[in-house]
Amino acid sequence: MAACTSTTQRPRRSRGAGRWLAFAALIASLLVLLPPALGGGSATAGVASVQLPESPGDLLSALSEKPVLMAVAAVAGGLCLFCCIACVPMLCILLRYWRALFFFWTGGLYADAGPKLGLSKYSRAHLYSLASVPWLMTQPHYRTGTFQEDMLTNLRNVVLPTGLFGVPLSVCARSRVHAVLSVLVLLPSVAFVGAWWRKWHGLEDSAAECFGRSLLAPTDWFQLWRLNCRLASMTSLATQSKDFELEDKWVFIQNCLEQKIPVTPVMDWPVTLVAKDCLEEGGMGIHVLKNVLHGGRWILQEKLDNCDAVKSLLPSEAPLSTMRVLTGSHGALADLGVASVARSKAHTLATVWRAGRQGASTDHSCIMVNVPNCKSSDVLGRASSSAHWYARGWKSLGMPVSTKDGSNTAHPDTGLVLEGKRLPGASEAAELCERAHDMLMPGVPLAGWDVAFCPSKTGGAEPELILLEANLSCNFFRGDIDWTSYADLLDEHFLAIDAWRRSRR
Repeated sequence: MAACTSTTQRPRRSRGAGRWLAFAALIASLLVLLPPALGGGSATAGVASVQLPESPGDLLSALSEKPVLMAVAAVAGGLCLFCCIACVPMLCILLRYWRALFFFWTGGLYADAGPKLGLSKYSRAHLYSLASVPWLMTQPHYRTGTFQEDMLTNLRNVVLPTGLFGVPLSVCARSRVHAVLSVLVLLPSVAFVGAWWRKWHGLEDSAAECFGRSLLAPTDWFQLWRLNCRLASMTSLATQSKDFELEDKWVFIQNCLEQKIPVTPVMDWPVTLVAKDCLEEGGMGIHVLKNVLHGGRWILQEKLDNCDAVKSLLPSEAPLSTMRVLTGSHGALADLGVASVARSKAHTLATVWRAGRQGASTDHSCIMVNVPNCKSSDVLGRASSSAHWYARGWKSLGMPVSTKDGSNTAHPDTGLVLEGKRLPGASEAAELCERAHDMLMPGVPLAGWDVAFCPSKTGGAEPELILLEANLSCNFFRGDIDWTSYADLLDEHFLAIDAWRRSRR
């Protein structure tokens, strides 16, 4: 009887999940299909024609001038509110989330958000930066024209996982109106659906707790990545530090060579490299790459190989598999006018080894293996995957909506259990990245370093560690995080950034 009861309940859960997923897809589709005239004929025109509301009244006034947009916002907001009424704890969380956004949008002080709204350091940092997105979209960005352009570029291959059809999240950056609606409506809707989906699939004990965490103190890799991007952009904007120029791979290599930090070697020859496809004709399949050392923009390098210890953990024909070391620094606070903070050295916040997939050209196709105690141990932990976040269009069909961090123990191509295995040189890699952060970019709050484990040139057993690049709008890759240090770093920087923004008014 128990087995019979179990099998009869599962279809109902599946249908319920399908209805909620359809609701999320509807909200996303409404945002995608808004006529271009609502925000201008293009993304750039949309920013120019849509002004950020300074108050809730201004927001309603702006929406009233666009009846279609007003209707979409009303329907979407009503559906979101109706769904949350079904669970009173979720409604309270949603109202608290909206209250925090409007607190910042109506000029509330960052320093007051904690005591007035009952927010932790991490929560107020997250919500303050999220509320700043519409303003930030028109501001200059350290690697592209504006923050909006950077969002459009980096979100075009990231989708909202639905298990059905992957809609690129760049739609949320089409205009400031899209951004405001995404923050007010889409994010709570997705959090609501995701919370119940994870509850129904045994990934959460409480849907309400999951919903609250997603809105007020997210721990998922995507929201953490976007939070880190906002921190980098706002810090760069406020300090105008040249340290952010090291996002440029050539500038990074030059600075590493000057500081004698091990970095990927660059080929001085040839001046120009011509690569041709074996079978293409008619002038197609030809790539002409002029060496950056001779006035071009292409860095020519020999392919690096994994050391034997790393190869033993991977399938055959696996790509160079690097470790991401994410370090934090408080060096920018002095440039932000916080004179009372003593300069401290960079410290490691998270470490993840990307075990490449068989036949892949780079380790972007990988399983992400946590290195939980990297400062003191080289032992690998459990692994995760984010492949479902990059499945555009119908490639999402059948893929998971959500997964649990550390849900894998073995490499999917070999079945080799990676948990408990040793990655030689992992702790030394963390120390190398901390030293590089202090020497190269102390004015950057967060840096994600890619470290290769190559064969030793001297024939020794330990690998040669080589830095490939540093990512300043960085990703934790679902690794374990030093949450206390991370929250403190965010809170101190956004407190200083809020003071800087007010000083400009």
